[in-house]
Amino acid sequence: MPWLTKPLDGAPRRVVSLNPSITEFLFVAGLGDRLVGRDVFSYRPRDALKIPHVGSFTTADLEAVGRLRPDLAITYYPVQKDLIERLDEIAPVAVVETPTSVDDVLANFKFVARLLDADELGDHVAGVYEDLLKGAPIAEDALVIFYLGGYDVACRESFTASALEAVGIKYIKGLHCVYRFLGPQEAASELVERLDPALVLYEGKTKTPRPEEISWIRRAKCRACAGGDVLLVPNDTLAHYGPSLPLDLALVREAIARRAELVEGVSSVVRPSLADAWYRPYLY
Repeated sequence: MPWLTKPLDGAPRRVVSLNPSITEFLFVAGLGDRLVGRDVFSYRPRDALKIPHVGSFTTADLEAVGRLRPDLAITYYPVQKDLIERLDEIAPVAVVETPTSVDDVLANFKFVARLLDADELGDHVAGVYEDLLKGAPIAEDALVIFYLGGYDVACRESFTASALEAVGIKYIKGLHCVYRFLGPQEAASELVERLDPALVLYEGKTKTPRPEEISWIRRAKCRACAGGDVLLVPNDTLAHYGPSLPLDLALVREAIARRAELVEGVSSVVRPSLADAWYRPYLY
């Protein structure tokens, strides 16, 4: 559950967000004008790029944060746990935990909206988000593998698996954890062989992953050995939970239906702005 390190002195008007998914939520909820600082990965929507960046996924320029005089900082736990105490010396910190389900995501949105005295806006975005995450069954025994210099896998107790299940992509059983770091390719290959997934969603570290990146998956002893059964996913498509996630997953469904090799048009590639049709489902 998310928490606040100390009481607020009224509804925050100057917010620093080091959580990319929450940054996007704030803009989509019409609260982007309160943001005075962001992390470097907060590029959804494109409008966020106008906000000065004062940190990365695990670090922050505390002097720069202090100069912004925020009355609230938003962090991403546990990856930013080492920043919480130091940020708390500058302003109250909203600690938003990595969600393990769609329900957790909705709770995170509503928690942040409540802190900003914008409950109605938060409820609206959460309601649309939940409605968009619905789909008839289209695939079974799916497995998500991330590559960022080493291999990670999304487990059943992750928001990634929960969101995929909601849109009709049934997640593989027998992998009980949240996210598991596998490390080298050999370990990832062994896991694929053991679990025998029908569909592997491979998210590489670039926006245009190359087919040769997944040759090891095709060589592994699994059912994922034909073109449509291994799907390349651009970086930061399944690894975020902001309001773009349901829209990105609609494109994943389309790619699966077409037995495509690459998911195209996702938010991390097209970088939509609030004025684009991309965010239209969230408009009142």
